[in-house]
Amino acid sequence: RLADMDHNEAMEDPELKFLAVPPPPKTGSYTVFGRMWQVCDQLPTLAEQNITQLYPDGPIDRVAELKRLNHSVLFEFLELVDVLVKDPSQFSTCTERIRDVFVNIHHLINEYREHQAKETLKLMIQQQIDSKRQATERTLAKCKELEQTIEQLKREAADTKDEISTAVASEENQTDSTVQGNAEQHTQTQITQDGLAKILEAVQGLT
Repeated sequence: RLADMDHNEAMEDPELKFLAVPPPPKTGSYTVFGRMWQVCDQLPTLAEQNITQLYPDGPIDRVAELKRLNHSVLFEFLELVDVLVKDPSQFSTCTERIRDVFVNIHHLINEYREHQAKETLKLMIQQQIDSKRQATERTLAKCKELEQTIEQLKREAADTKDEISTAVASEENQTDSTVQGNAEQHTQTQITQDGLAKILEAVQGLT
């Protein structure tokens, strides 16, 4: 019963309102392992994370900016080493700058996630197409092989039929020859018996 009802109908029923599954949230945020996440999965800006943005807004060459930020990491690390030698108490400023550089690099890389997902999906689809094409080619090859086998069996069956027909005809001819020979032998025997009977009659007439 509950499965056939929507959330509003279930909430109006006093017996089911506590069993109805609430609709999924569409706005707001939630916390997982101490980190805040937005319900609408969207990449937050650096300003929303209170991080200084080290690259310009608008269309940019991300590859060039990533290379520049990598150089900045090296420079900031050398600055940290120099500060640790001269005034170790000021190291926190250098580490914060290094942290900002790494967060900017990570943010630029995350902006490629959508592109990466599309390319991954394209690759998966292409792999499926290639796999199905290979399976189709194997199936067609097997069908062609079966057709050749069937044709060969048909030829062998036709040859066997001809051999059987030839053997039957030969057997019939041999049978006819045997029957004809027996008939001729019977006729000759009958003639011989008639001739002997006439000779006996003639001998009896003489006596």
